[in-house]
Amino acid sequence: MNRVRYALLVILIAVFVHSCSSLSSTESRLREWQRGVWVSGGGAYTIWTDTHYFVVSVAGDSVSANIYCGSSQVRFTDKGVARRQNVRVRQLPGKALKNFSDFSMYTEGDGGGVEEAQLEIDINKFEAGTCNIVEGVIYDSVTEETSEYIILSTCNGDRVKLFSDGRSLYMPAGGGEHWSYRLESW
Repeated sequence: MNRVRYALLVILIAVFVHSCSSLSSTESRLREWQRGVWVSGGGAYTIWTDTHYFVVSVAGDSVSANIYCGSSQVRFTDKGVARRQNVRVRQLPGKALKNFSDFSMYTEGDGGGVEEAQLEIDINKFEAGTCNIVEGVIYDSVTEETSEYIILSTCNGDRVKLFSDGRSLYMPAGGGEHWSYRLESW
């Protein structure tokens, strides 16, 4: 009888340890849930890879254009997502077009190719409920997390609620909601 109890106890412990070890980390869930091609209700397209983020958004007309195009290196962590822009083109209604580019992360590689330096971050810059920008790196911090969604605090007090089912809700600090939907993932 004791052998049966012992065997059952060992099996239960093994099942428990396996189930705990198979739970996804916040980092892997952020990466998996974000990866893919997204479209927003307003027509913005974004593409997230494991290491990059690209966005094209155009609204308004020639008199009141709202244009944003950008690309960034990204790094997922258990505390949030770090981003460093290398290209940004921005025009707000009634304002002049602004652009920015930084290609310092790229160097000529051996054999004539290009190599990209990994995005270096300071994990201590992530603070729940805030977005920190330090030396060009934007630290979007995990504010809330469940098995169904993760809320990130991003720039200007805005928040993003990323769902496990391919939806994302952008919540500007000034109010309103903007939904995005993943069209494709890999």
